[in-house]
Amino acid sequence: MNTASLLALFAIGVGASIFGSLVGLGGGFIVIPVLRLVFGIPPAEVAGTSLLLVFANTASSMFGFARGGMLRVRLVVPYAIGAIPGSLIGVIAVNHAPAAVFDIVYGCVLVTNATLALRRRNVASRPDGEKTFADDWRVGLIAGVVLGFFSTAFGIGGGVVMIPLLLIGARMDPRVVAASSAFVITVTAPIGIVLHILAHDVDWVVAAPLVAGGLVGGTIAPSIARRVSSPRLITLLAAALILAAVGLILRHIL
Repeated sequence: MNTASLLALFAIGVGASIFGSLVGLGGGFIVIPVLRLVFGIPPAEVAGTSLLLVFANTASSMFGFARGGMLRVRLVVPYAIGAIPGSLIGVIAVNHAPAAVFDIVYGCVLVTNATLALRRRNVASRPDGEKTFADDWRVGLIAGVVLGFFSTAFGIGGGVVMIPLLLIGARMDPRVVAASSAFVITVTAPIGIVLHILAHDVDWVVAAPLVAGGLVGGTIAPSIARRVSSPRLITLLAAALILAAVGLILRHIL
């Protein structure tokens, strides 16, 4: 891979990580379509490579969210525990999924999340600290299993589970959701990364510039999040999800 491609991957890592951290998706949802559409990397390698970026991105942003008082650790611990077995199932699934199935299923997940997010845009958030069904540890464990599956199967972290549940279902503040998602991804992604490495699913040449960009972008994102309104964050999230989904699905329709 030439220098221009490596620099482009670094820039993509920075941009994806900033935007991903703002909405709690870790940047993987932007990188995955790029790796599939532009570089033609197989699904399993895309998942493993993207998960490295997501981990670097969310680990660096989580500390910024914590310093800003946006992280509720007691809420997300059950999600992190449940994600452990889900991560193992996800690695097994992606290594047996045809590329077309991977892209179309992932595209549908993105469109669903975008639609739900737009419906949430003008609904007021619950007061911070008010208890919801999402605080129930049993809900957290079950959701964590699903979260872990999506994290390692697609390499996107847990935002696609945390956003519908916490942002839309429980009507939590988008910044709290982003911080919660970052925490869960940070503590569970290493499991998926190790499993993907053992399965030889990581393209290290592609991963290195993406991870470097992820560290830079994740450091910048929390300060930006404090300046962006919640409705605008949700609109940006929905637009990005739809664009990524359309690109993946058109790859096979055309």
